[in-house]
Amino acid sequence: MPQPFAENSPFRTPIPADAEADPNSAAMISSVGWDDSAYVSTIEYGIPIYTANAGTPRYSVPCLITTWGHCPFNGHRVPIPDDALPQYGSDGSMVVVDPQNRKIYEFWRAMREKHRWTTQFAAVNDLDGSGWGGASTGSGASRLAGVVRVAEIAQGSIPHALAMESNNVCAKIFRPPALKTDGRSTRSDCIPEGARLQLDPSVDIDSLGLAPAERFMAEALQRYGAYITDVSASPLSISFERDNTAPSGTVGKTYSDAGVRWDYDGMTDIPWKKLRVLK
Repeated sequence: MPQPFAENSPFRTPIPADAEADPNSAAMISSVGWDDSAYVSTIEYGIPIYTANAGTPRYSVPCLITTWGHCPFNGHRVPIPDDALPQYGSDGSMVVVDPQNRKIYEFWRAMREKHRWTTQFAAVNDLDGSGWGGASTGSGASRLAGVVRVAEIAQGSIPHALAMESNNVCAKIFRPPALKTDGRSTRSDCIPEGARLQLDPSVDIDSLGLAPAERFMAEALQRYGAYITDVSASPLSISFERDNTAPSGTVGKTYSDAGVRWDYDGMTDIPWKKLRVLK
């Protein structure tokens, strides 16, 4: 699948050479980088991504939460492949890309019940849009945006900013391009959703002896950075696509060949304390 979202999407726009660090950057990074890890979510919270075509079955999918407003799937015949399987973790996330109609259907707590589907809530985003919109993530980012794809690791390049999550996300405060926050932290070193992080561009990646996946991530973090898009249970985590072809309980051959050892691998050879939060 070609890169989603417009070329001027915040996720596809390189960081300017003169970008400056936030005055509180050191404290924020200290709060999330203390264990020298950013845990990649590849299995339990890996994002299952499917591509629809003209023959994909379509469903009317109700939102079971009715107090959050209009269900974004109302009025849509939502394409869901027969082999679709939601995320294993409690979020039950799932993404279906419909290239023909240029839409992305995003599920939160999707569930199949025999021959029908339901979801707790949802978002519908434009494949050619900004990558921000709806309520499938705490920040309003598309659930597809920033996710490291299996094909990107295979091709050796991640041409976009990453989607990062943290357990120290600010309550009631967020930054553009985020649309909202589900953060709960009131600490002075909390990181707001929508904040853009960058691996210090002075870091010599060639000198680090990184595994291939780590190198691709480090290069993307210097060129495009990462956005804080959601709350997680760890100081820092990164959203990866779930490899739907992988044997149960494994990350899959593409990831393992590139040095991803297991679900929640901390990718510890990347110098996470060298991240900075941009203004």
